[in-house]
Amino acid sequence: MPCGDVIWNVNEWGLAWRIALRRIEGAPAAVSEQVAFQHAIEMLDEAFIKGDAFEFQLGLFTMLDCCRKAVTHGYCSQWWVD
Repeated sequence: MPCGDVIWNVNEWGLAWRIALRRIEGAPAAVSEQVAFQHAIEMLDEAFIKGDAFEFQLGLFTMLDCCRKAVTHGYCSQWWVD
């Protein structure tokens, strides 16, 4: 069983990956070159392999924070919105 107490079904995993991939795809250098962003991607991969939804959430929150900070500081605009 995964380390965390969070258990997701296939639909929840799919939604979480879609959220992450929207941020990953087309991320500007101001985001993609951040060490925290790169580490977050590694966390997502490792958490998915282990089936650890809690760790996946931590990676996703880290990624979202990197994106938010870059947009807030004016380094880029929201590339993930349609």
